[in-house]
Amino acid sequence: MKKLIACLLILSSCASNEPANDINFTTIFETSNGTETATYEEVISFYTKLAETYSEISIQAIGETDSGKPIHLVTLNPTLEFDFDNIRKNNKRILLINNGIHPGESDGIDASMLLFRDIVQGKIEKPLNTVLATIPV
Repeated sequence: MKKLIACLLILSSCASNEPANDINFTTIFETSNGTETATYEEVISFYTKLAETYSEISIQAIGETDSGKPIHLVTLNPTLEFDFDNIRKNNKRILLINNGIHPGESDGIDASMLLFRDIVQGKIEKPLNTVLATIPV
């Protein structure tokens, strides 16, 4: 019996609900010291990996751009509710950040990537009554 308990303790200590720390969420903006920004594909890849790692993030395609690329909506909600009708019923506020609506406006794209990452990684306090949503690029 003691061996069984010891084995269970060892196995349970191996399991973790914490996200994997081996994924590098450093942005192109950061690695280039602010001289470069991520491409469309890099932005979507960043948010997709963020959503796969942190359950507070959801990414979904919601339409198509005039150039035929998917328009995505990335949502950050610490309560893990991503249905906007339900979010409204719970009297939470929704803040939408619409990035990249004009050429050369990469500052918001980069800032949103940093904001979403820093919130889910605990560097910035998670909003309690506000759901953040962004059209990333």
